[in-house]
Amino acid sequence: MSFQLKQGIVPQLFRLDQVLGLEQFAHIGHVAKFVLLIGMGLLVAGCASSIQLKSQAPLPPTTLQDAKTYAAGRERALEFLEYEINQQSIACYERFFVASCLDQVRLQGAQLRRAHLEVQGQAEDIIRLDEYAKRQNKDKQSK
Repeated sequence: MSFQLKQGIVPQLFRLDQVLGLEQFAHIGHVAKFVLLIGMGLLVAGCASSIQLKSQAPLPPTTLQDAKTYAAGRERALEFLEYEINQQSIACYERFFVASCLDQVRLQGAQLRRAHLEVQGQAEDIIRLDEYAKRQNKDKQSK
């Protein structure tokens, strides 16, 4: 059997520079090709930069006015968070590491939703305690 060009039972093996499309760089040495490949790898890794949502975690309310303000604007803040998560998810499909980007967006979204739930609970507690105190005062005054 002959093992010449594209003959025989063993498939023809290609040189690495031909497979990667680097035949135009044939005049440079092996070390330079290696450095070029490393640079290309770093470029691809650079495409995997982290995603950061613009929405911030809400601050826990300390006063009744803060609690009422948060309760009034909560729905709008959650709608903006959902919109931003959707926009960042769409932007992930333009990146090289799509799955990693989507995981980061989902994780950040879940953390922000959890923060909103905690602040919502604290705000509702403050409002509920204020209403209870008002009812107690009203009952004392009516007696």
